[in-house]
Amino acid sequence: MDAAGWSGSEGQLHLHCATATANYSWPSFPRQSSSTPLPHLLPAFVSLSTQLTATATGTQTLWARRPFIATFRSVCSTSSYPPSDVLALRVPSSTMRPPTGLLGPSHSVRRRLARVVRTVLGPAAPTPDDELPCPSPSVSLSCVLPRTSYHWSTDTPIYALSRRFHFRYLLIPTLLLWCTANILLIRQQYFFPNSPEIADCTSALWNDWPPDICGVNATACASELVGQNVRCLGGCAETTLGNPRWVGDVEVNGVPLLIGGGDESGVYRADSWICAAAIHSSLISRTLGGCVAVQTLPYPAGSSNFTGSTSSGLTSVPFAPEFPGAFTLTRLSTPGCLDLHPIVSAFNALMLFLITLFLLPSPPVLFSTLLILGYGQIVFFSDPAYAPPDWEWVFSGLLPVLFTGYWAYRVAFKRTISAFAELPFELALWQGLGFWIGVENSTIFARLPISRLGYGTLDPGGVIALVVIICMVVVVVLFQAWDMRKFGLLQYYLVRYLPLVPLLIVLACIPNYNLRIHHYLYTLAAIPVLSLPNRVSLFGQAFMLGLFLDGVGRWGWASIIEQTTSLLGDAAANTPLPTLIPSNTTDILSWTALNGTLRAENITGISLLVDDVLRLANNTAGNVSMQALGLDLGLDHFFRLAVRAAG
Repeated sequence: MDAAGWSGSEGQLHLHCATATANYSWPSFPRQSSSTPLPHLLPAFVSLSTQLTATATGTQTLWARRPFIATFRSVCSTSSYPPSDVLALRVPSSTMRPPTGLLGPSHSVRRRLARVVRTVLGPAAPTPDDELPCPSPSVSLSCVLPRTSYHWSTDTPIYALSRRFHFRYLLIPTLLLWCTANILLIRQQYFFPNSPEIADCTSALWNDWPPDICGVNATACASELVGQNVRCLGGCAETTLGNPRWVGDVEVNGVPLLIGGGDESGVYRADSWICAAAIHSSLISRTLGGCVAVQTLPYPAGSSNFTGSTSSGLTSVPFAPEFPGAFTLTRLSTPGCLDLHPIVSAFNALMLFLITLFLLPSPPVLFSTLLILGYGQIVFFSDPAYAPPDWEWVFSGLLPVLFTGYWAYRVAFKRTISAFAELPFELALWQGLGFWIGVENSTIFARLPISRLGYGTLDPGGVIALVVIICMVVVVVLFQAWDMRKFGLLQYYLVRYLPLVPLLIVLACIPNYNLRIHHYLYTLAAIPVLSLPNRVSLFGQAFMLGLFLDGVGRWGWASIIEQTTSLLGDAAANTPLPTLIPSNTTDILSWTALNGTLRAENITGISLLVDDVLRLANNTAGNVSMQALGLDLGLDHFFRLAVRAAG
C-alpha cells in the first residue's frame, strides 16, 4: 500500500495514505469475520471521512451496538489504493452503550423499542420444520420393589412390536371392516323394519307457536290430535327452550316445554314436547331413548287442572284452566327403539385408539380417518341435523369438508402427527381424547352449568365453571405463545392474524346485519396456531377439528354475517302492543279500538288469547265481554293481546 491502505490488530485500526495518517481505536473484542453480513450503514460515521484531511495523527474511539460499515474518503490521488478512492471499515458489534451525543436520543429510544419488540416476539424468521425438536416420551410404567425398581416406556416397545410384525399390512382390511360395521349400525339406527317414526326432541301434538297458528279456538290443530307411536332418541332432556314462552302467568325458558303430567293419569297439555314428557313420565331413558304410544283426549273437551311435578330431572309447569288438547303416554316395547349413539361412540373410539396404537397409520391416512369418521359420527349419531338422515344434506356438506380438511392437514396436522409418529401411545391418547371431546361437545357440554351462556344469567355453579374454563384457555394460550416465540412463529402468525381485526370491525358495522362468528369459524382460525410438535397442539388441533365438524355437520356453512330478522326466531320482536283501557266492571275487557292512527301504522286489528288459546282474530272493536267468551268468572283466566299488521 504505497499511497493509501489500512492495517490493524484486535481492537485497533490504522488508516494511512501519503499525506495523512489517522488512528482509530475501539474497546477490544474478538474481531468479526469478514464474511459476516453487515445489516446497515450508520450515517453518523460517514462524517468521519472528512477528518482525514484535517488530522495528521489522532486517536478516536468508535462505539457501536450492531455491525456497521464506516466509509472514509482518502486525500490521496485517484491512483492510490483502493482504486475507488474509498476505504470500507468493518466494525464488529459491541455491547457498550454509545454516547448520547453521537447517535442522538431518538435513535437510542428506537433501539430500545426494537430490542423490546424482538424480545417479546422472538426470532423474526420461523424455524424450518426439519429443525423443530421432536417430543420425547413422557408416559411410562413403573414398578417399585423393596430392593429395586423397574421402568418401562409404553411407546418404544409398542412401536417396535408393530414394526417387527408388520401390523401395518392389516390397516386396509381393518378400515374396510370398520366402515362396514358403521354402515350396519346406521341401518339399525334409522332403517330397522317396523320401527316407529322418530320424533324430534321438540315435537308436540300441537306445535302452537306462534300462539295463533292453531286458529280461533284451536280448530286448525284439532286434526292433529291423533294417537300414534313415536320413537325418541337420547339427549332430549338436554334440549331446551332458547326464548321465553308464557304458560298462563308463568314464564318458561331454558328448560323443555312440559305442561302437566303430575296427576295419576299423567295428562299433558297438547303443546308439551312428547319426548321430554316420556322422560318425565319415566317411560324412556334419558340417554338411550325409547318408544312410546301417544293417546289423545277428545277435542274440544281436552282437560283442565294440569298438575306440575318434578320427575327424572325434569320439571313440568301447572296450568289450571281448560285446554282443548291433551294426551297421555304409555311405554311401547318393540325392537329397534334404543338410540345407538352411546354404543357407536364407544365402538368408534375404541377402534380409533387401537388402529392408531398398533397399526401405525401414516399421517395422511390417520388424518383422513379422523376427518371422515368425525363427519359421519356427527351427521348420523352425535348431533344429526335430520333423523332419519337427509342424504342430500349429508353429501352436500362432505365435499367442502374434504377440501377444508386438506388445508388443515397441510398447515397444522402434518407437522404435529409426523412428530409423534414414533410415540403411538401418546398419539392415540392425546389426539383421540381431544378429537372425541370435540365431536361429542353437544353431549358433554350440555351437562355443564354453562349451557345457558348467551341465553340468560348463569347460576353460581355456571359462573365457577366458566371461570375455570377461561383460566384453562388462558394457560393454554400462554403456553402455546411461548413455544411459538421460541421457534420464530409468533411474529409470523401475528402479521397474518392482525389484519382480520379491522375486517371483523367492518363486518360488524354493516346495518341490519349481525356478525356471527360460528364455532366452525373460530376453530378454523385456531387450527394453524396449534401446529407445533407438542402435546398442547396434538390435543388442541384434534379438539378443534371435532368442533369444526360438529359445526358444519349440524348447522351447515352458515354465513359470518346474518340479517337481524333471521336471528330473531321465536323471540319477541318488540312490535307495538295494544293499550288496555281500565273498566268499571269485571266482565268487560277494553282496549283502544282500531282508528286512523293505528291504520296509518299498517295495523288491521287486535288478536286476543284467552288461557293460551286464540279467541279473537283481527278484531276491530274495542272491547269484549266475558260472557261472549263463555268464561267462568269464578276461575282465574289469562289474557294476552296483540296487534295484527298487514303483510
